[in-house]
Amino acid sequence: MRLSPTRILCAAILLLTLLLISFVTRLLFGQRGFDILPERPDAGTLRSRPNSNAPDVQYGEECAPFRAGALDDVTIVLKLGAGQVATQLPAYFSRLSRCTHNVLLFSDLKAEYGGFDIIDALANLRPEYKYNNPDFDIYDKIQHATVLEEKTTEGWRLDKYKFLPMIELADARRPKSNWFLFLELDTYVNWDNMQRFLASFDPKTPYYFGSPVWPRKKPVFAHGGSGFVLSRGAFNKLMARGRMFAENHRSPGTHLFGKDVRKECCGDEVLAKVLKESGIAIRGYWPMFNGESPSTLRFNWEQWCEAVLTLHHVQPDEFASLEHWEAGRPQRSKPLTFETLFPHIEPALQERRDDWTNLSEDITYTGKKTAGRSWEACRAACSHVHKCMQYEHIGDTCRLSRSIRLGHAQPASSAAGKATSGWMTNRIESFKAFDTRRLAWLCVSHRYIPDCGRSVHPLEFWGFQGAGWVGL
Repeated sequence: MRLSPTRILCAAILLLTLLLISFVTRLLFGQRGFDILPERPDAGTLRSRPNSNAPDVQYGEECAPFRAGALDDVTIVLKLGAGQVATQLPAYFSRLSRCTHNVLLFSDLKAEYGGFDIIDALANLRPEYKYNNPDFDIYDKIQHATVLEEKTTEGWRLDKYKFLPMIELADARRPKSNWFLFLELDTYVNWDNMQRFLASFDPKTPYYFGSPVWPRKKPVFAHGGSGFVLSRGAFNKLMARGRMFAENHRSPGTHLFGKDVRKECCGDEVLAKVLKESGIAIRGYWPMFNGESPSTLRFNWEQWCEAVLTLHHVQPDEFASLEHWEAGRPQRSKPLTFETLFPHIEPALQERRDDWTNLSEDITYTGKKTAGRSWEACRAACSHVHKCMQYEHIGDTCRLSRSIRLGHAQPASSAAGKATSGWMTNRIESFKAFDTRRLAWLCVSHRYIPDCGRSVHPLEFWGFQGAGWVGL
């Protein structure tokens, strides 16, 4: 049979079509590009790390990685505002100090708390950064105030200036630390999982881990409130970059790495720019580093068997509730995943809950002639939508969601109108029964990503940054 140009073209089109179908099928239904966080880090990996003797951690016990010495090389860096010292710091620090004293506190006012120095991250900045800069008007007020309010909108204007000086000051105070974990006072950390996670990486390599944010036409950065991690290798490269602008080994925290921070949105974004200029790109680990609290988290097939490293916007009562629940959860030695966290919120999921928004958001119907005319009509709409797990009715609006979320109370006096929420409890039970079996296989599988030219790291999710993947 003669291979005419037409036949060759048809064959090429057919081949490309088959390849496209195969790729899409694997993307949607195939093996995932990561493994579940292991119950115990591989001893061989631990031995390969400098100064590591593979400590035996009794996972599930309070402060277990700290008591075993497995996190001795990790410095926790807490960023706060001067007004939070009297309000939010006591409860947070009480929980943290039960586990470790390797903590650095940075604020916009020098102080002392519980025998720890609170370092003014802005004190050493050269005068030219503060001169004729309206953002620093509030800084001067803070220095001379007799009574400090909790963090205000004005106070947040100073926040973006703290990140870069904090890096140099932290390096000066903890020159031997291998890892630096940056947190805020409403950031929850599962320490067992954090130790398991860090144990798989060599701190000499420049690493920048966190929950990625994609601003338009700007470098991807790790969301500060979700917590982010920098390795010793990353710190060393940042210090080398800083020496272009100042002698940071003699006077740390005096400069802003050549950045006009006044024109920038946020400190975590500015830091990412400097990291990129230093040759360090983020490796995104969402949803492990997460910007949601237990009440706003999305529980669905995509996240079900992911490990929980951090949560954000966790209020004091949520900290207490989560701490109490963790102390009594079954199989505490196993990694905390979204699946194992789900029972924490599950008792609050009901067929109907008045004066409550469950944050449904996937599909919206508005108007009296749609599912928005009543709660009953909204529920019926959810029942007719495949994989709809929950719904909420507010005023003449009905919203449906394919994820499961708890949400929060919304008083009937709200301007939006009375909020009534509901969950398809029968579907939730079916999801748990079916997807637990299905995802148990998916989570322990391994997918080869051709674009990377190699198999992804066992702990990496969805995308390898080195080939331009930062999650999907």
